Amino acid sequence: MGGFNSIKLKVKEGLVEDSRKGIVRMNREDMEQLGIDTGDSVKIKGKRDTVAKVYPSFNDIYGMPFIQMDGTIRRNSGSGLNEAVTVIRTEIKSARRVALSTTNIFFKCTEDDEKEIKNLIKGIPIISDDEVSLMIFGHNEVIFHVSGTAPSGSVVITEETDIVFMEGEYSSSKTRVTYEDIGGLNQEIKKIREIVELPLKYPDAFRKLGFEPPKGILLYGPPGTGKTLIARAIASETEAHFIHVNGPEIMNKFYGESEAKIREIFKEAKSRAPSIIFLDELDSIAPKREFVHGEVEKRVVAQFLALMDGLESRGQVIVIGATNIPDSLDPALRRSGRFDKEIAIVPPNKEGRFNILQIHTSGMPLHEEVNLEDLAKITYGFVGSDLSALCKEAGMVALRNVLPKIEAGGKVPPFKVTMDNFIEALREIQPSGTREYTTENPDVKWEEVGGLDEVKDNIKILLELPLIDSKLCREYNFSSPKGILLIGPSGSGKTLLAKAIGNSTKGNFITISGLTLVSRWMGESEKVLHDIFVKAKQSAPCILFFDEIDAIARSRSNGANNLTDRLISQLIQEFDNLGNTSGITVLAATNRIDLIDSVLLREGRFEHVLVLPLPDIDERESILKIHSKNLPLMDSVDFRQLAESTERMTGAELANLCHKSSFIAITKAIKTGLKVKINQDIFNQAIAEVNSEKKLKEVMEGKNY
Repeated sequence: MGGFNSIKLKVKEGLVEDSRKGIVRMNREDMEQLGIDTGDSVKIKGKRDTVAKVYPSFNDIYGMPFIQMDGTIRRNSGSGLNEAVTVIRTEIKSARRVALSTTNIFFKCTEDDEKEIKNLIKGIPIISDDEVSLMIFGHNEVIFHVSGTAPSGSVVITEETDIVFMEGEYSSSKTRVTYEDIGGLNQEIKKIREIVELPLKYPDAFRKLGFEPPKGILLYGPPGTGKTLIARAIASETEAHFIHVNGPEIMNKFYGESEAKIREIFKEAKSRAPSIIFLDELDSIAPKREFVHGEVEKRVVAQFLALMDGLESRGQVIVIGATNIPDSLDPALRRSGRFDKEIAIVPPNKEGRFNILQIHTSGMPLHEEVNLEDLAKITYGFVGSDLSALCKEAGMVALRNVLPKIEAGGKVPPFKVTMDNFIEALREIQPSGTREYTTENPDVKWEEVGGLDEVKDNIKILLELPLIDSKLCREYNFSSPKGILLIGPSGSGKTLLAKAIGNSTKGNFITISGLTLVSRWMGESEKVLHDIFVKAKQSAPCILFFDEIDAIARSRSNGANNLTDRLISQLIQEFDNLGNTSGITVLAATNRIDLIDSVLLREGRFEHVLVLPLPDIDERESILKIHSKNLPLMDSVDFRQLAESTERMTGAELANLCHKSSFIAITKAIKTGLKVKINQDIFNQAIAEVNSEKKLKEVMEGKNY
C-alpha cells in the first residue's frame, strides 16, 4: 500500500459505539490514499495534535471528505464540527509508562478502579497532554489528563504498560458534555447548532450579510427529554462561557433585586463572550403578564424583554430558554429578535431510545444476553432521564443480588447486569411522559379474556397487524383507525378487552376517567382533555382509553349540559387534529350507545364500532374455566352443565359466580373444620345467588328483562 502522507478532511460527529475508545472513521478511499488499514493509527492536526485509531466509515459518510470523531478527540485536536483537520499517517510505539491525573475532586481511585481503568484504556493511542474520557462503573464519566508518556510522542497503551496515577489540580467543574452524549435528538441538535455555532464561530459572516444573528432559542418539551443537556453540549463544543440560570432562583421579594440579578447575568455573559445563557424553567420568570397579579413578576418580564432587545449591543451572547409549558410564556418573548427559533424536544422514538441506552450502558458490565434493541422496543414513552434511571435501577438490582455474597469488609465480586435485571427495573420506572394520566400498566393477556373470539380477531387486525406486518398493511393501504368504540352491557368485558389490547400492542396505555375531566372552572376541562392528547402524541404509539365515554360525550339532543357540550367540541377538535399522526388510537367503552353524540360516530372519529354480545354457551364454558382454574375443584364439576345454567350472564357475572363459589366453600370449611372442595352443588348455589342479586339490581334500576 502507498499514497499521500497527509489529507485534509472535515470533522463530523462520531458514532455512539465509538465514543471514548480513541477511534475515528474515514472513507476507505481516503484510507487507501494515506496507505493505512483498519486499526492503524493516524495523527490529527487541528489547533493542536492528537492521535487515534482508524476504522472505515459506514454508509452515512461514504464517498464524502469527512472524518468522524467523538468529543474527546475533537477537544484533543482543538477542532470543532465542520472544521477542517489534517490527517497524517504516523508510526506509533507501545508505551512503557504512562502518567495519568484527574481533576475530578469526587473521584478517588481504588485498586478495583485501577484495574478497570487499565482494561478500558488498553489499545487507545495517546500523546502527552491529551485528555482521556472513561465511563467507569459507579462513577459515570471520569476525565484523565495524560501528564507524560515514555517513550514520548505517539504511543498506544498495551497490557505491559505501567500506568501511574497522579493527583492533578482539582476542579469542581462539571463533566464535559459532547454531542455523542446525547441520544435520539440528531435533527434537533443540527437545527440548534446552525443557530448557535455559526454566530459564535463566524461572527464576520453575519456582518458581511448585513443582519444580526439570532439572539435566542426556545427549547420546549416534557421534563427529562434533554433540554439542559443540549445546552451544556453546545457550550462545551463551542468552548463558550456557559451560565446556567434556574428560573425560580431569580425571583426575590425585595424591590429591584430580581431585575438586578438578570442584569448581572447579562453583564457577566457579555464580559466573558462568547457566552451562552441558559434559562431553565423560563416560564417561572416570564409568565403571561395579563395573568400575573404581582408587580415583581411584571417588572422581571419587562427587564428581561429590554435585555433581550439589547438596548446596547449584546455581542456574542446567545440566550437559550427551556420550558415544558410554552403556552404560559409572555407572548412578547415569542417573536423575532427575542427567541427567534422555537424547537420542540420530544420523547425519543425507538432508534433514539436505543442510542440513549447505548450511551447510559457504555460504562456498565453488561451480560452478553442483554439486548438493548429489545429494551428500546418496550420502553415507549420513556424520555432520556427515564432511560438513565432505568439503567441505574438495573445496576442496583444486579448489585442487590450480589450483596449477600459479600462478607463484612470484603471486596465486591465481579458481576454483570443481565436482561432480567433490566426487566425487573422496568417495574420500578414509570415513563414521565404518561405518569400524570396512566393508572396502571395492563397485564391482561388475550388468554384471560374468555369468549368474544370474533371481536378479539377484529381488534387484533385493527391494532396489532400494523405493528406486526407493516409491509402487508402498506400493500393494502391499511392503517390503524383513529378511534374504536366498544359497546356492550355492563360486565361484558369492555375494560378487560381494552387492557388486553394495551398489553398485546406493547405501547403506552392511558386510561382516562370522566372525573379527571370535570372542573368547575370554565375552560379547565377542555384544557385537561387537550393536554391528554398532547401527552399521547409525545408517547406514541399510544392507546387512549376512555371508559364510560357516555359521561363526557352525551348527545347534545339528550339534555347535555354546557360542560359536556364543550367537551364534545374539544374531543372532535382533537380527533381532527390527529390528522395522519401514526400510532395514536382512541379506544372508548360504553353500555349506552344511544347517549353518544352521533357526530362522534363518523369517519375520522370512532371509525369502528365493535359490539360485545352476551357470551354464548361455548364462551360461557370458556369464561368459567378461566376464572376457576386456580380453585380447588372436584373432578366431577361439569362446566357444560354450568354454562347451560348461566344463560344471559355477562363475563363479569360469571367471574362473580366463581368468586361466590369460592366464598361458599371457604365458609363451609371454616364451619366444619374440614377441607372442602368446590362441587356442582356449590356452583349451583352460587348461580342462584347471582341470579337473585341480578333481579334485585334490575328492580332497583327500574328495568325488567
